[in-house]
Amino acid sequence: MAQYEDKVLHGVDGIEEYDNPMPGWLMAIFWGSLVFAILYLGYYALAFGERTYESEYRGEMVTDLSSVQAYYDTHPVVPPTSDELLAGAVNPEVLVKGKARFTKTCSPCHGAAAQGLIGPNLTDTYWLHGGQVTQVFTTIAKGVPAKGMPSWGRAIPPEELAALVSFVRSLQGSNPPDARPPQGQAETPEPLPSR
Repeated sequence: MAQYEDKVLHGVDGIEEYDNPMPGWLMAIFWGSLVFAILYLGYYALAFGERTYESEYRGEMVTDLSSVQAYYDTHPVVPPTSDELLAGAVNPEVLVKGKARFTKTCSPCHGAAAQGLIGPNLTDTYWLHGGQVTQVFTTIAKGVPAKGMPSWGRAIPPEELAALVSFVRSLQGSNPPDARPPQGQAETPEPLPSR
């Protein structure tokens, strides 16, 4: 025997719609979702106090930056010498390794030809965080979290990181098509050694 009396509201083409109440568990989910949505709206969208997505994001960024800094305080980044990095920029074996790492890690933001996409153009003489090869090494290793560039020093082995910097240096002056406009300060590139 049915719990409720089946009362037909209407029927079309042999399909009948009944006027039965919704199950209690479904009503509980509905009302619970409604209450949650109202509380969520008040907590985040109406920002009672300082509890906003932005404040949470900024708090997490401060925590992340301090953890990155703590890592580098205990594991200092010691870049290779300028001479070693510049020598790699004319060494075909180093350039192959650096290009492979660039394609895998850097091209999504800097473009396949380093012309700049989300990240800046790496082929001109303008740099946001220093254009000397040791400065580029440190920037890649430590990242620039405030601008969305991750810290690659913990993810890329040092020899690949050095090869990557050498490859980036080898691209100076390549003038790819559709290059992003210059950003940062103009710097004179360090001269490459003769082959």
